[in-house]
Amino acid sequence: MHVGAAVTPGEGNLMSLQPDRRHRPLLVSLVMTVIAALAAAPATASAAPSAAGAVASEPATTPAKSAANTRASGSPTTSPAAGPAKITGPIRSNAKPGGSSHDYVFYSTPYDLKKAGYEEQEFFISGTATRYNSNPTVDEQKQAATPIGAMPYTTRIVVRRPAKPSKSAGIAVVDWQNVTAGYDIDTEWGTSGDYFVRHGWTWIGASVQRVGVNGATSGATAGRGLRQWSPQRYGSLDLTDNGAVLDDSQSFDIYTQIAELAKGRGKRNPLADLDISHVYAAGASQSGRYLGVYYNTVQPLRHVYDGFLLAIGDSSLPPRGGVGTKAMRVFTENDIYRGAGVPSRTAPDSATLRTWHIAGASHVPAYSTRSDPRDFRATLGGIRDREFGPSEPRDCTNPGPSEVTSWTVFHAAYEALDKWARKGTAPRVAQPLAIADPGPPANLVRDPNGIAQGGIRLPDVEVPVALGDGINSPASLDNPLNSFCVLYGTHRPFTQAQLDALYYDDEDYRRQVADVVRRLVGQRFLLPEEGHVFIDAARRRHV
Repeated sequence: MHVGAAVTPGEGNLMSLQPDRRHRPLLVSLVMTVIAALAAAPATASAAPSAAGAVASEPATTPAKSAANTRASGSPTTSPAAGPAKITGPIRSNAKPGGSSHDYVFYSTPYDLKKAGYEEQEFFISGTATRYNSNPTVDEQKQAATPIGAMPYTTRIVVRRPAKPSKSAGIAVVDWQNVTAGYDIDTEWGTSGDYFVRHGWTWIGASVQRVGVNGATSGATAGRGLRQWSPQRYGSLDLTDNGAVLDDSQSFDIYTQIAELAKGRGKRNPLADLDISHVYAAGASQSGRYLGVYYNTVQPLRHVYDGFLLAIGDSSLPPRGGVGTKAMRVFTENDIYRGAGVPSRTAPDSATLRTWHIAGASHVPAYSTRSDPRDFRATLGGIRDREFGPSEPRDCTNPGPSEVTSWTVFHAAYEALDKWARKGTAPRVAQPLAIADPGPPANLVRDPNGIAQGGIRLPDVEVPVALGDGINSPASLDNPLNSFCVLYGTHRPFTQAQLDALYYDDEDYRRQVADVVRRLVGQRFLLPEEGHVFIDAARRRHV
């Protein structure tokens, strides 16, 4: 997941203009079909719309005397005057992350927030959500949504914010938590948490989908929702109206209410002291698909979000013209390979839209799968294992995931979106990947070493020491989770003969890296303060 990545299985890429010999058409077709059902479509079961009305003081699904409620009763409960009807918290953590009681913030970040002058807080929010169709047709996405009912809800938000309000930049990102793996994943924090901290932004993790809160009921990802992970802490949460609504139609309005809360100035609003004036909608993969629907159908109703960063949402329609809100779409090579480049899913850059492609990068990047639970980017590795225990390694056809350092481009995208939304400075138009046939799977134009042409070209692909691409597949489906291999891409180090053909010596290699860094900084596809990431890596490497 870009990012710390978000999970929504799909597939990889092709060599030169010929079919890739590593591609397994039947297996890949099966996997992509399964993944489309997992990630792109909402739950199929849906009851009739529930009646609108005020939320009871205790949601119907809340155990009368649960430990979570007892603890929450000692915390402030307010009517914040904007957004949700009620907000409770901060909810205390009575265990350290990884503790067996699970009485702490799920997916609590290992980032040293205290050292950075930040803090992490969790709140429970309750209200009434207007319901909208979560799976609209192409024609339905050409117009604003029509309500189909309303329902009560109770869910959580996680806030990572400057501890001193004076350090707030007045900007927040609301991260639509990705739930394809059966639980909330901090995709935008894993990719860009360090950028947010460096610039005084507030990150708000939004648990707005049924699977993340109530849990999936079947399949390899079942039973991992917040309520299953910690009944003591999260037993009061419910996004199904006590089992009556299973289609995530509530998610869009809850997401709207969270932005209203962030901008609220009520005296009882715990976020009011941050003086937030601009709120950006962000999400990756499956969440990006939902945000695409939100942009096209719900954003026109309220215009509460000031900009959108739609990351690696390969199954979504493009933001439609006429909505007026600035939007950036950022895709990896893997997303384009799996179908994000087909004409029906693309739109030309405009006064409100920019689309960037990252050459060589994969939907699930290597940095998100690292095993160290102290690494804040390891949202699909060490942090996941901290919460659920070690998982069986993925058995993929190719070595991977891709090690292209894609998070640097997402930082540049946030910077570009912010300048566009607040100052009117439009982002640079980026060359797209060279697509011979959009597929899916797409056929991309490649150099003799197999590296895709076009796109934003980080030193990892422009001055390569390995093949990084968006192609991979399961070696088998003995483990159902191997289906996620289609998101991993490939990382295969070059042979010495390949390196000798590219570089005279270490100095030549390092000089070329520095040249590419300067060019990318000048093009604003790389932030000046992050060029050292590539230059330092080149200094440590011998070719």
